[in-house]
Amino acid sequence: MQEEVKLVSNIGEDRIREAFEYAASGMAITDLDGHFQETNPTYREIVGRTHEDLQEHTILSITHEVDRENCRYHLHKLLSGQIPSFVLEKRYVRPDKSSVWVQNSFALLKDEDGCPSHIILICNDITERRRAERLLVEQEKLAVVGQLATSIAHEINNPLEAVSNLLFLIRESESLDEIRAFAGQADEEIQRAAQIASNTLKFHQQQTRPTSTNMVQLVESVLVLFKGKLAAAKVAVEVESRGSPELVCFAGEVRQVLANLIGNALDAMPSGGRLRVKVRLSTDWRSGGAGVRITIADTGFGMVKETRRRVYDPFFTTKGTSGTGLGLWVTAGILARHRGSMHLRSKSTPGATGTAFTLIFPMLGVERE
Repeated sequence: MQEEVKLVSNIGEDRIREAFEYAASGMAITDLDGHFQETNPTYREIVGRTHEDLQEHTILSITHEVDRENCRYHLHKLLSGQIPSFVLEKRYVRPDKSSVWVQNSFALLKDEDGCPSHIILICNDITERRRAERLLVEQEKLAVVGQLATSIAHEINNPLEAVSNLLFLIRESESLDEIRAFAGQADEEIQRAAQIASNTLKFHQQQTRPTSTNMVQLVESVLVLFKGKLAAAKVAVEVESRGSPELVCFAGEVRQVLANLIGNALDAMPSGGRLRVKVRLSTDWRSGGAGVRITIADTGFGMVKETRRRVYDPFFTTKGTSGTGLGLWVTAGILARHRGSMHLRSKSTPGATGTAFTLIFPMLGVERE
């Protein structure tokens, strides 16, 4: 009986070895410090390194510097027993300095006494998927700015008309004091136009690292772009903030989230209404850590149950040909990148309609992406 068990064990070990070597996914085994012990051909192909090269490296040393701290954070939680395993999307750096996006699954291997002895990871190349997602995000950015084009043009045209009038007054005036006063007003109008143009360009600025950003100012920079549309739609805006919370984030991406939600709120109030935006320090209910809460609420026609169920699906839209169906899907992806969460409340009952999105960002979540 013991011989039969030993034979089955040997066959199992051979099959595991064969599965390891020929698996379509990359696989690697490291010691508890992350030094590579064994890797299969697929893993070596993904990271662009030989077996000998990998013997001189660790998981962290070939991880992109931007993603390294996040990987270290999760490995610490794994090794300390706080989590049994984890999945992480990150970049590896190849010897030619190019990077490859991967999805890594990490877990611990234990010895006969049940003590952790090695780290095992499964690796899949997701570079093309990330590239496709990035193109969709860029497409949605262009769509947002395109939808705002009329409002932006109107907002820029107003200060330019004011400058033109002030220049006429300067030419006609014979008083130096009046000329100086008119020139000062013209300068203020030019600064206003420049601010609008700057806020528009920020939608397309790429950041390689998260930065500390004042969230009240970020909200206001988005509302500036909607000012014309809000006025035309007779939508009253209320901005409420408690303090001036700072968030470590990719500001351009959070700006896009806000633009998506404010744009949707406007579309839901074609006959006017009220838009309320609240910004305050809060607590991330999942971790108990400090965070920032942003609520965007409208008095529009609300969502029916089916719409609420599918609202985050890519290409799902209730706007016909005028919508891409990507706005909330992109928003959900950006929130996941910042380790944030979004909660939806909506009513479509006559006499009590409206929708509210609540966003919660952990203070330093994006640093552990």
